[in-house]
Amino acid sequence: MGFIDRMRAYANQVTGGKQATASSQAERSSLELDLIGQLQEALAQDSTAVVRYHLRFTGNVQGVGFRWTNQGTANELHLTGWVKNLSDGSVEMEIQGPCAALIKHLDTVHAYYARMGCRVWLVEASKQTPQRSETEFLVRYEGVY
Repeated sequence: MGFIDRMRAYANQVTGGKQATASSQAERSSLELDLIGQLQEALAQDSTAVVRYHLRFTGNVQGVGFRWTNQGTANELHLTGWVKNLSDGSVEMEIQGPCAALIKHLDTVHAYYARMGCRVWLVEASKQTPQRSETEFLVRYEGVY
């Protein structure tokens, strides 16, 4: 078994047989893997559906440009929402857009921080009602809404 085959086999173990995404699955929480699976299923049913999620990340997420990286990536993918640091050291986010773009956003952010040796861990995820009037992705500050 070659290197690529071993990597695919490992990815299948981690994802329960679901197709692995671009960045390393081993560096993701089971909650995030489940979220990606849900997004992939929704994508298969309706590739144009807009969804919104409230997320909270822990790990190396403050003092490393995490909010700004998320904003830049979200803007490139035409996603809307917001991101902000919390006083407990975590980062909270609401992000909205097509399922494929949300998956790409998560993959891009994880790949970027993996190269920096930072651990980014999704600890909360809940589906929200999309806000059709929202037009951009903003960096917010705690206590400011």
